[in-house]
Amino acid sequence: MVQKTVVTSATEIGKATAIFSLYNLGCSSCSSVIKRKLKKVQGIKDIDVNFVTDTVVVDYDPTRVTVEEIRAFMEKLGFDTERQAFG
Repeated sequence: MVQKTVVTSATEIGKATAIFSLYNLGCSSCSSVIKRKLKKVQGIKDIDVNFVTDTVVVDYDPTRVTVEEIRAFMEKLGFDTERQAFG
């Protein structure tokens, strides 16, 4: 079974928040890479990366970028946003 790891909320038109759980976010250097690269994506307004909790919080404009596009971009960088659940 695959667990989806994104929570989203829309607070106003043109602004939404997505919270991603990453499963191979190893250190603060990885956090910096994600933040630097995501800032270049059109429609992303703010990013908070926490390598201790393995989470990325993204404030974005859903009329310019989708959650799936953000997820795909992070996976292209080599960070898993889904994992298999065992047991």
